Amino acid sequence: MKRTVRQASAVILLVFISLLALQPNDAAAQTMFLKPKKSDELRHQNILIMTVRSGQHALFMSELQIESREINAALRQSKHVPATEIDFYPDIDITMQSTEAIHFRLERSGQLWNEAKAEKTILPDKLAKKLVGLAEGLRTQHYGKLLSWQQATGLLPKKSMFSVTELETGLTFNVQRRAGSDHADVQPLMKEDSRIMKQIYNGKWSWKRKAVLIHSGDTWIAASMNGMPHGGDGIPENGFSGHFCIHFLGSSTHKSDSPDPAHQMMVHKAAGQIKPYFESAQPNVLARSFVEAMYHQDHELLLPLAEQMPKEKLASFLNVMESLVSIREQIPPKSKGMARSDELGDALTTEIRLPVSIHQLNKPRQNVVYTFMFKRESVQSPWHILDIIK
Repeated sequence: MKRTVRQASAVILLVFISLLALQPNDAAAQTMFLKPKKSDELRHQNILIMTVRSGQHALFMSELQIESREINAALRQSKHVPATEIDFYPDIDITMQSTEAIHFRLERSGQLWNEAKAEKTILPDKLAKKLVGLAEGLRTQHYGKLLSWQQATGLLPKKSMFSVTELETGLTFNVQRRAGSDHADVQPLMKEDSRIMKQIYNGKWSWKRKAVLIHSGDTWIAASMNGMPHGGDGIPENGFSGHFCIHFLGSSTHKSDSPDPAHQMMVHKAAGQIKPYFESAQPNVLARSFVEAMYHQDHELLLPLAEQMPKEKLASFLNVMESLVSIREQIPPKSKGMARSDELGDALTTEIRLPVSIHQLNKPRQNVVYTFMFKRESVQSPWHILDIIK
């Protein structure tokens, strides 16, 4: 499948500072090209290529090319210190094109981490902050805006037409909103749109959620869709019998007044906001999100949920996930055992028992109970999954 790139290229030399000062929404400036004068020094400069994509295997990415004397000088003079782990942007990759390609992860403080060598490159604070600004600007360009359902439904009224871009593949198709009061009920416009949508789901319709970008006018909106035709059909001969659902921040399903955790997880993924979403979530949402991440076989969603779990336990769940046919929770969200935020008070630990039905390849379906063990450092701190006992 062909890789899809949204490119924001810049060749920066004497005026490197002007690009580094870009604000995230200054898209026009991000596509500015400056022609350098050729010299031996310029020809031997390293080129940095910054990319953002939602996962390591995502084909859809945004890219920024940087050529700068300032960066080259900083890299030549920088110190290198051992570092086996850092707090880095999981969706940002920086490649230095020299005699060979060297890959770095960008620390949230702006330092560069060579994961292969377990080594951190220490840059001047001013330059590190500017790299963070570039990264945040590129992320803003790549992801959709996190708009509430009330805002989204105003931009996408019934009978409106818009495009849907899937965040992993970059495949895009056109739809029309037909109905929906708590979310958007939409249909592909033509047979070709239905074909592209089915390609996103590997040729088989599915209820699984996908993080998507909704393009209406000049706005890219973060959203989540399912891939199963159901209900009423208002566009004949489009190769899609029924409609499918698109959810936004805070929207709910036909069967519940509460937001669906899988859809909300994908909405935040489409906005590039999965880390703050998990950090603000209550234990019941985190437990259900863990099961949904397994069901969707999404490593990039499961890993931040399990970052404080024992490594051997995480490895066992990843192994199960690879062989999953399905895994579903077996109790409603408000059933006994699912602690609500208003019940936790000042507690710093809690546990949640979540019955699930799990079906692995070549194995009979099983009903098991996952007991999630949670902890937080203070009342204001995020909840973390410490362990899962089954």
